[in-house]
Amino acid sequence: MSSATLKRWMLKFRKDAEADNFGLFRAHLHRLGLPDEPELLLAGTIDVVIASAAYASLDKQSFGAFLKLQRYDPSKATDAKYALTFDLCGKAFGRVLVTKQADILDLADLYGHPWEDYKVCGYRSISITRTDNKKLSSRELTRLEKEVTYDLRFDYTEEELYLWFDDQAIEGVLQVGVQDREGEVRRRKLKTKSRAVRQGTH
Repeated sequence: MSSATLKRWMLKFRKDAEADNFGLFRAHLHRLGLPDEPELLLAGTIDVVIASAAYASLDKQSFGAFLKLQRYDPSKATDAKYALTFDLCGKAFGRVLVTKQADILDLADLYGHPWEDYKVCGYRSISITRTDNKKLSSRELTRLEKEVTYDLRFDYTEEELYLWFDDQAIEGVLQVGVQDREGEVRRRKLKTKSRAVRQGTH
């Protein structure tokens, strides 16, 4: 994925958000009980998408289809099923649209990613919603919890990472909480891959 392609996507995404006066982003933040700061959601979304593109490139994965899903208005991303909203340690928020499979998005990679603009690493929670704003079904909740657990546990053991789920706080939404058991764990996880991504995004 070329930097020119990412730049075109970023400019279009930002233009669509500003043309709507961030209306969709404000509604999304309100639904999740997050601060009414849509500019932080815009900035964080761009950062998470760019980081995901870099990891996909390192893994020799095609990123084109994933990038096409990343529309400001989810209704225009016809193949998108879910929105994953990352709380980047209170500094920003990132909303990523995915298909039912969410093959490209690597939650473990993003958890170990250094956000240099915010001086933090990874995220502290994910809120998973349906893009059609319907409630997640019990079957979906079970499947999503299983998939998130598998993704994060592939890189982080129970001794390294607290992981919990809440589908009661906000009706129809699955909230995922994460926290290091030891402060140095994620620093040790920042191996060649994360350093390569950090260098490649500058």
